[in-house]
Amino acid sequence: MKFSVACNFEDALLDGLAPYPVYEIYGKLTTDYVGGGRPSFYLPEVGRKEVESFVKKTHEKGIEFNYLLNASSLDNTEYTRDGQAKFQELLEWVDGIGADSVTVANINLLRMVKRRAPRLKVRISSHRFTDNARKVRFWVDNGADYIVVSETNIHREFKILEAMKKAAGDVELQLIVNNWCRQDCAIAGNHAVGLSAASRGGKGFPLDYCSLVCNQLRLNEPVNYLRANWIRPEDLHYYEDMGYHNFKIVERNTPTPILLKRVAAYNARKYDGNLLDLVQNYAYPAETFGEKGKQFYSKKRLVKYFLKPRTINLTKLTKVIDFGKTASVLYPLEGKNPVQIDNRALDGFLDRFETKGCMDDDCESCGYCQLWADKTVKIDPNWAKKMKGIYTGLIDDIDSGSFWDPYTTTLKDYAGRITSKFTQSMRS
Repeated sequence: MKFSVACNFEDALLDGLAPYPVYEIYGKLTTDYVGGGRPSFYLPEVGRKEVESFVKKTHEKGIEFNYLLNASSLDNTEYTRDGQAKFQELLEWVDGIGADSVTVANINLLRMVKRRAPRLKVRISSHRFTDNARKVRFWVDNGADYIVVSETNIHREFKILEAMKKAAGDVELQLIVNNWCRQDCAIAGNHAVGLSAASRGGKGFPLDYCSLVCNQLRLNEPVNYLRANWIRPEDLHYYEDMGYHNFKIVERNTPTPILLKRVAAYNARKYDGNLLDLVQNYAYPAETFGEKGKQFYSKKRLVKYFLKPRTINLTKLTKVIDFGKTASVLYPLEGKNPVQIDNRALDGFLDRFETKGCMDDDCESCGYCQLWADKTVKIDPNWAKKMKGIYTGLIDDIDSGSFWDPYTTTLKDYAGRITSKFTQSMRS
């Protein structure tokens, strides 16, 4: 067993990883030409000098560094002279600072790195959704050194995982253990492209609509907390028995104490607590953030990424802020997590998947996960009621287009409401 762990660029993380079989950490600049699989507002604020210094510190600890070049789309700029120059400059810098490997989500980038920087090992991103033996062989034949298995649909398909492992041969397959994407998410591809755009310093607005949709769905149908692709620490042995020993732990916005808690849990193969402590990619308590981590909920970051009066109607931004505070997405968690799933109460949940997967079944007809969710998923009803109203209001503004209304329209609506209230008061 060995771990690849998300990098938040805090020295305390490197020190804390020492007791565990961590062979690699992975990360990147807050923004660069290629971009990656997470939006810039979600990442630590780091520049080139800081990344270079951290790579050296990582090597001093005997750990490798994987640099992420895993955007799902570069807007076809990679096929322009300017794009090629920018990619080449970035690649030479990554190679020059001593990164050990890169992760890509693009066949062209895989071949370019192999040709132009042969020292670097190349890993295929989970955002290429490698979920069967044929896809594995494609990447193997094209020179991939490692492949991250699809994070959305395959972790409970044991027979397919066995076939993929066989097809990989000497190329190592990596499993993300604590991703909580919904099983067979129909919008995962859209999400990956949107995240890429939000990591490249683009001119758009970093509104993670796909995340809003999925989190609303979890709240409305709590069974989706279990219809997911996480692997509990207690269940690693199923995958080791199939020959999987390389496990990836996410996320890069996670405070050091929580990242270390996750590594410790998977190393111990046991966790007594809320499953969401291991898999949720937000709702971190304020006391767990270090100085760098506090950037995630600073006013400076809010202004930098979200205060765009020419891009959106800023009067609607209050709904985004209300969402962020209530869901603890753009702000730290205050008090107890309103969603509780006793991890140990899920002992035995995965047994069923040893003999039967999900791809040849309909969830609504099966009902297996629903039975377990009814027993294990507990949601604070007051929080849920408030959160449902926030989702409805925010998503309605987006779907209707009012999120981008001209300010004149907003003023007219406001004036109309004031006039209506005044008229009613006069009549009474």
